[in-house]
Amino acid sequence: MGSLLDELGWKNFIGHEYPAHTGEPVLARDIRRYAYAIDDDNPIFVDEAAAKAGRYGGITAPLNYVSWAVGVPGAEKRTKDLGEDGLSSFVGVPDIPGAWSLGWVRGGEEIEFFKPVYVDDRVTVRGRVTGMSEKLGKSGTLIFVTSEFTYTNQKDELLAKHIVTMIASPRK
Repeated sequence: MGSLLDELGWKNFIGHEYPAHTGEPVLARDIRRYAYAIDDDNPIFVDEAAAKAGRYGGITAPLNYVSWAVGVPGAEKRTKDLGEDGLSSFVGVPDIPGAWSLGWVRGGEEIEFFKPVYVDDRVTVRGRVTGMSEKLGKSGTLIFVTSEFTYTNQKDELLAKHIVTMIASPRK
């Protein structure tokens, strides 16, 4: 039995770059709503005076907001255009032939933060597939796809690096 990665022809996609995507300007309202949604009471996310007196000199977003600031490219779709699982897209699943014929789960992620996101920032995400491997599991062959994403602001300052591993298996 040959390799599923070879059968799918996916190894050629290691190094594949995802299209860069820039989000809309970050609003104080969106930072506040995000902070409330994750139940973070830090005043630097919601109170201008407290934020100005703090170490960053203005309202900043909670750390993981960086990925929300760009949205998920391709995620804004009408209900009729969603996949059978209700998803419109999934960060870390490369747009390569046959990708959506498999079932996907998130296998893990690492995020390293460098600078905060401020009100009015425009965050850009760039990514590429950095590796693929396979293992035989109880349910059959599993494919591990690792991608690295970088988030920068409008000044091209590095905000965060995000490594995502997705696991795919043939649908039964």
